[in-house]
Amino acid sequence: MLFRSVDRVDKLLESYFQNRDLGMSRDTYLEMCEMMGSEPDPDEIPVEFDDLPDVVQQALEIYGFLPDRWEGMSATFLGKDYSKAFELFTTYEIDNSVEKRLLFRIMSVIDGIRSRIIQGKQTTKKSS
Repeated sequence: MLFRSVDRVDKLLESYFQNRDLGMSRDTYLEMCEMMGSEPDPDEIPVEFDDLPDVVQQALEIYGFLPDRWEGMSATFLGKDYSKAFELFTTYEIDNSVEKRLLFRIMSVIDGIRSRIIQGKQTTKKSS
């Protein structure tokens, strides 16, 4: 059941990263709607860190401490190096194996989103 909820947070994380990269916060969105005289759309309000479930916030924190892996010649992002994850689980006092698997799954979703964003930026730079 916990693993099914990961699929639901995928959309939240996608929105969180997209809006973070654009510099669009909830306040900025609401100000923009006010200036344009339009009613804010609840589905369009940017997701912020505090809107994410606690386990997703924890996964983002741990993910942030993991080193990036890059392919040397093409500077391609290969994702995070998860070899230090268990040390971080110990630091965060995460002992439950189900919780560890859930955090790994969420971090994998984060890695996929981040990889797509970085790849998109690299493709845009090469096109310019």
